Amino acid sequence: MSLFDKKTQVYGPETLEVGTFDPTVDGFYRNVITIPLDIKHNHVLYVKVKADKPVDIVVARDNGSAIQHKDRQTDVVMGPYPTEKYDSMGIIIGVFRGDISHATVEAWMERK
Repeated sequence: MSLFDKKTQVYGPETLEVGTFDPTVDGFYRNVITIPLDIKHNHVLYVKVKADKPVDIVVARDNGSAIQHKDRQTDVVMGPYPTEKYDSMGIIIGVFRGDISHATVEAWMERK
């Protein structure tokens, strides 16, 4: 990574399996995966999700408010979202119970 590179990787790329059977969680399925992101002030955040089956995606602030929600996506780049004065944000990925999807998730920041 160059010293003057504007892109800072925050998460991934990592492949997740969403919707698998898991008897240790409520409802016995891991339908929802949350990904916390540590971010810097005054940047913009981008989120990229590529999945083999449709997933629902939410990008949220650390106070619990949703920035954007997209249903049934298989290949999407979301953003730019201003990070303002927040220290953390998050990504929530979900599927309906019984559905399974392999999703590759990536998040990065760029300076304004």
